[in-house]
Amino acid sequence: MEFLLGVNYWPRKKAMYWWKEFDEKEVKEEFSIIKELNLDVIRIFLLWEDFQPKPDIIDDKNMRNLSRVLDIASDLELLIIPTFFIGHMSGINWLPEWLLEDTPHDRFLTYSSGRVIDRRARNIYEDKEILEAEKLLLDSVTGEFDDSPVIYAWDISNEIDNVRIPRTPDIGRKWVKFIYKTIKENSSKPITFGIHQEDIDRDKHFRVQDVARYNDFLCMHAYSVYTDFTDPLDPYFVPFACLLTKALGGKEVLMEEFGMPITQGKTRKIKSATGKHITEHYLINEKEAANWLEKTLKCLYEVGTLGALYWNFADYPEDLWDRPPFNTAIHERFFGLLRGDGSLKPTAIVLREFKSRLKLRRLKKREFPIEVPNDYYKNPKENLINLYHKFIEQLGDQ
Repeated sequence: MEFLLGVNYWPRKKAMYWWKEFDEKEVKEEFSIIKELNLDVIRIFLLWEDFQPKPDIIDDKNMRNLSRVLDIASDLELLIIPTFFIGHMSGINWLPEWLLEDTPHDRFLTYSSGRVIDRRARNIYEDKEILEAEKLLLDSVTGEFDDSPVIYAWDISNEIDNVRIPRTPDIGRKWVKFIYKTIKENSSKPITFGIHQEDIDRDKHFRVQDVARYNDFLCMHAYSVYTDFTDPLDPYFVPFACLLTKALGGKEVLMEEFGMPITQGKTRKIKSATGKHITEHYLINEKEAANWLEKTLKCLYEVGTLGALYWNFADYPEDLWDRPPFNTAIHERFFGLLRGDGSLKPTAIVLREFKSRLKLRRLKKREFPIEVPNDYYKNPKENLINLYHKFIEQLGDQ
């Protein structure tokens, strides 16, 4: 597949409560919509609490539900990227109670056993009991489903440094190696790791060059609306983040998450809680967002990324707004390709038509060499900004 197009998926009416309230009919209907949008792949998330309620227990019901999801994808000729150890999602950490210690998290709250609490995860990178539990989950899922032809790749986790930062870069590297080798014991499928913008603008001890050693291809999650040095509608930051990730890690990159919260009204700022903190977030006008997406996709193709998975499938209807994380993280309600009522946004039309437009335009790949300092992580934010400005200069020269 020359340029993979896809979407990150939570059901519109269920969000992160999907596995607890599983509805096979709903999945069929929504996967059919994704197919109609001409997308290739769906990234899904195996919430840790739902799949491993105890360290030595794998939930049989949700394993069966996962099997149904893969069967639906197969019927529609869609590919799936399952993501382990969720973990962090939409401004809150979703964790089984057995994984928690009594220490408060310095940034994010936790959802566990039906309530929001201020407790952080135990040491998921070094604690022997937890490592054994992680191996059990990996072995159970990959052993059961690796022969499924719809599995495009296994994703180690999603922005796991938001759950807990490893004590050192070496510990982060060793954990990725442990997970990678554990999966490879059962699997012939490619493996990647959902790292994000914070892993290139600061040092959270998952350095890209270390992660790359135990990834078959790299991923990046980047959002122009979350940058503080460029415009929220800048169409070049997301492609640049892929180029920088490739330059740091030396492997091909999938833009695994990108998007923006969208409103039918005017572009504006709102107050919204990210973790424990109230901050300002943009809501972007639908037409402006569609124009941004068109330009961003074009540039992602031209710089040679493997593909792009939009964040995310749908906005959430108002009857979910009083449930975490949407009761406080207002902007997280509006990242979808579909509106809360299920109608398509202009961004969905852009995605649906992109491949046909790609053929008409006959876009060519372009080379943008990035020379990364050997000591990049000594001053990552400064280096990122300097390299970005050089990238913009190269764009202007071509």
